[in-house]
Amino acid sequence: MSIQKIKEACKITDSILKKCIKNIKGFETEKDIYDYLKKETFARGCKLAFDPVVAIGRNGAEIHHKACRSKLKKGFLVIDFGVKYKGHCADMTRTLYFGRPSKEEMNMYDLVLLAQQESIRALEPGMNCFRVDGIARSIFGKKARYFRHGLGHGVGRKIHQTPSFTPWNKQKLKNNAVLTIEPGLYFKNRFGIRIEDTILLKDKPIVLTKTKKELIII
Repeated sequence: MSIQKIKEACKITDSILKKCIKNIKGFETEKDIYDYLKKETFARGCKLAFDPVVAIGRNGAEIHHKACRSKLKKGFLVIDFGVKYKGHCADMTRTLYFGRPSKEEMNMYDLVLLAQQESIRALEPGMNCFRVDGIARSIFGKKARYFRHGLGHGVGRKIHQTPSFTPWNKQKLKNNAVLTIEPGLYFKNRFGIRIEDTILLKDKPIVLTKTKKELIII
């Protein structure tokens, strides 16, 4: 596994997603965004690391929603995307908002962002995976029941590798590991929020995906 190639994959992923967000008003449906991400990936000589998730409104409550012809309308928009550069993957999720979010929606976004920031901050070699996962769940408190997947996973030549951040995995983190931290909250028939970065653990966590995480309101 080449850390340098993963860094380049993350850099390209950032570049494409930033360009996508800049032009977001030019898209009408989830599929439009999906097609754009795919086209830009191939234009840079890369492959998709996985099938991108583009989910507006209630579709965002589906963790692995397949982009469709749903119109971009008021609500959260979840974009989970990454390229594969010379056999090495990147993985990043950002959540935007179309319209004006309610106080509750802003609070939920801020809660997910806090869970991600604190989980990343706590990362260190030798730490048990379940401890990292538990940080996010403790921050979510009673809302933790709406967090319906593990906190993250290893990434490299494959998009999902060990270690896996779950409440029961006792595996210890190794120095120079590349992994994702991706807390989320999913409210059926309402909305979903996920924030994810690819991170290099080199004595301390180094975030490789740089696209801003403050809520972008369209």
